[in-house]
Amino acid sequence: MHEMPELIRILLPDLPLNNEDVFYKGYIKATNKNCITIFITSYATNPKIITTKYVSKNVINGQRTDNLSENKYKKNESYLIINKSEQPEIKSLFINGKNKTNTDCIIMLYDYNKVCNSETISDSEDYFSTLQTLIHRDLGDFSSKIPYEPTFKNTNWLTSSMFVQHVYNYIYLLRWLLSTIRKKRRVSIKQGNLILAMLVDVILGYLILQLLIPDKKYLGSLLMGLLEKLVNLMYSLLKWLMGAPAGLKLNNAFNKMLGKYFLYHVELWWLFIDVSGEKLDIVLNLYQYLGYLGFTFQAAIISDMICLATFHSYCIYVYAARLFNIQISGITALLRLFVGRKYNPLRGGIDSCEYSNQELFVGTVAFTILLLLLPTTVMYYIVFTMFRVLSLTVQYVLAKIIYIIQILPLYIIVLWVTRSPKLAGNIFIEELKNQQKSSLVLKVKLFNKSFQDIMKNFRPPVHVSKHVEWSNIVSNIFTGKQII
Repeated sequence: MHEMPELIRILLPDLPLNNEDVFYKGYIKATNKNCITIFITSYATNPKIITTKYVSKNVINGQRTDNLSENKYKKNESYLIINKSEQPEIKSLFINGKNKTNTDCIIMLYDYNKVCNSETISDSEDYFSTLQTLIHRDLGDFSSKIPYEPTFKNTNWLTSSMFVQHVYNYIYLLRWLLSTIRKKRRVSIKQGNLILAMLVDVILGYLILQLLIPDKKYLGSLLMGLLEKLVNLMYSLLKWLMGAPAGLKLNNAFNKMLGKYFLYHVELWWLFIDVSGEKLDIVLNLYQYLGYLGFTFQAAIISDMICLATFHSYCIYVYAARLFNIQISGITALLRLFVGRKYNPLRGGIDSCEYSNQELFVGTVAFTILLLLLPTTVMYYIVFTMFRVLSLTVQYVLAKIIYIIQILPLYIIVLWVTRSPKLAGNIFIEELKNQQKSSLVLKVKLFNKSFQDIMKNFRPPVHVSKHVEWSNIVSNIFTGKQII
């Protein structure tokens, strides 16, 4: 079986031609038995870049010159000499003391600046990813390409307050930002995005406080007016439900009992607001001072204020949902009575069962009572479930606004407009016409990746403050389980 001929791949910086000689330093990597890759990772016009003492076997030195002189490299087991030309030609190549000048070679000219500064070269590009790592090592950057992200733990008690959760997320982002900048000693695309997003957040918060909220007294009277209208609306709604809503015939006694019970809660809530109205200035001062930290803080405070303002409707929803769930569970259990079945909690399944006449009679009466009271319960349940879903929707929209502001791709837009080499990640290789045909010369061109790819891969580790699983909400609505 014939062995495949040896191939040498040389990745060489594409430098402008001038009268000065250029000295190279690089590394040798044996990809397999028949292929060797030489990465030229640094260059200079000063020969001090060339090391002659304690040279490692995988280090290669070289020079671009028209004055061929191999005597200065005799101490080196590996060296490369090429001529001054737009299409460089290998004049001498030794690897570990063996002459490889006449071996088949592929010279790949690359843009040193773009390869060095690019943050979008994929790890799947084996040669160029290795080349970039070696260049950074020569420049003293030993940081790993794997991004460091501190562990994010979203505890359950945080979900009750969006403001507390947002503060927790903000501290997490600041920790991540400071640790990554300290580790890499530079600002990458992710960090730049987050820094500019935070600046825009602060500017938006300042403008809203200055332009839309010039007077705290006006804001206080406006909030009290809105709360009063909300309580009056709830009071009128309950009065309407206690009558004949939409012409429906409800159980009169049960309807009035539920209506009076819920009205009592609304009156208690309004009494609480009236008593604590004098303390509203404290909340407004908190909103004003914390609002200068950014619009996202204002949105988080508004979300919590909506929760407090609709607390009475949430209480009514909890009562109605619990009552609806009990009635649905009771009706479902009693339906099994008529077919001689019962639920076995030990096995978690349905077993057959024989019932006595007394048990059938009691079950029939209970089933009739629950079934006749169900329309009244359903009416209250539907109305206040709509309030609950509306409140969750508003909180979810505010959480999404906070999330969108924190991932604004402002830094990416700036780099895209300025055609920064940080975004150069798409690799295009073209063959240069070589008249001498002594070796194949390829030119590596790097172009900016698409905006969608950059947005997807360089998004800061921002977490949505409010997670809403709509599928679970829909299932909970039909079963009467509480929507938290």
